[in-house]
Amino acid sequence: MKILVSSLIDLKKSSHNSRLHQFLKYLMERHQITVLSINDWWKASWDDKSDDYRDDFNYLFDNMEYFYLTNKKISPVLQDTLSIIESNRIKDILKKDEYDIHFSYNCLCCGYVVTKYLKSKNVNTIYDIADNLPEMARTSPQIPIFLRPLGGLMSEIVMQKNIQSAKKITYTTKSLIDSYKIPTKKLELIPNGVDTKVFKKYPSIKLKTKLGLNNSFVIGHVGVLREWLDFNPLFKAFKSLTDSFNLKLLIVGGGVGYNDVMRLAKKYRIFEDVVFAGTVPYSLVPDYISCMDVGVIPFKRDRVSQDSQPLKLFEYMACETPVIATNVKGIIESVGDLVIYASDGDDYREKITMLYNDEELRRKMGLIGRKFVEENYDWSRISSNLENVLRDSEDI
Repeated sequence: MKILVSSLIDLKKSSHNSRLHQFLKYLMERHQITVLSINDWWKASWDDKSDDYRDDFNYLFDNMEYFYLTNKKISPVLQDTLSIIESNRIKDILKKDEYDIHFSYNCLCCGYVVTKYLKSKNVNTIYDIADNLPEMARTSPQIPIFLRPLGGLMSEIVMQKNIQSAKKITYTTKSLIDSYKIPTKKLELIPNGVDTKVFKKYPSIKLKTKLGLNNSFVIGHVGVLREWLDFNPLFKAFKSLTDSFNLKLLIVGGGVGYNDVMRLAKKYRIFEDVVFAGTVPYSLVPDYISCMDVGVIPFKRDRVSQDSQPLKLFEYMACETPVIATNVKGIIESVGDLVIYASDGDDYREKITMLYNDEELRRKMGLIGRKFVEENYDWSRISSNLENVLRDSEDI
């Protein structure tokens, strides 16, 4: 098949372990791919800092056609919004080839323009909902505060148009699509996952020594530092335990919140016990997770987090690392009681203490978690299911 992908993320500059990167890695072996995305020229240096960071997925871009909505240095939000007004540019790009199916990844205006045009060419659209986009618009630092309510409302309207126009809707969790009136026959559950061949437990002594983590109980977090995270409860619990236990925090990843998290660590007077690794190459992430005795997912309890299915959840489990997570719907729906939940600082203190004192519990959680993701959340199986949806939807 010739697959056209419209994307609300810039695959070249975003973290290279995203849902869409994984899908394309699988689909590219069998199909011809063309991508149309916004241009994240504004990406912070720690998210786009070196060729080494991008090497793991660079081959993807050597084997696909890739177009940006614009080369102008304007907000990604504005790029997407203007795609309706400047739809002729999109149509000019699309006229360069014929397509069998359109995969609209987490899109709003751009996806709708592409869907409408291709429908006139008898090409169907699969609309992928991976995040609560209206709620993200209501909290996005890229949108002025006074415009965020309007941004959320407009996102809801455009999402409904995309849903109505699509042949099928793929989604990650039930909680994510509960608020949308979508006919059951349109729905296909395609969850997030993990590459279990890449993510597994590795010997960690050398890296722990390099990071200064030897002989410490390591609590770790992996992922882009964004506005939906809340480290306050974790840092509060960590501070209260440092006199009793030999603890270290390992934070792997960059993002717009990187400096804020550093300031927060200083505020709680734990900065000396926190290792900020920054952004690391995708292929090395499992090594960093293998240094952790516990992996944490410190989400805010808002709608963005409630409806999410974080990749780090499955990455921790694949590396046999026990997990403490905020008790949000998306995580509970995905893994149930295979992880430990915490809602505030006291909860974190209690759960960290429990795992610190029980090596056998940590071992069992790691083994059970690994087996669970192998059987239920491996990207190869999930991507194959998506391919079947695309094939079945090819005919108008």
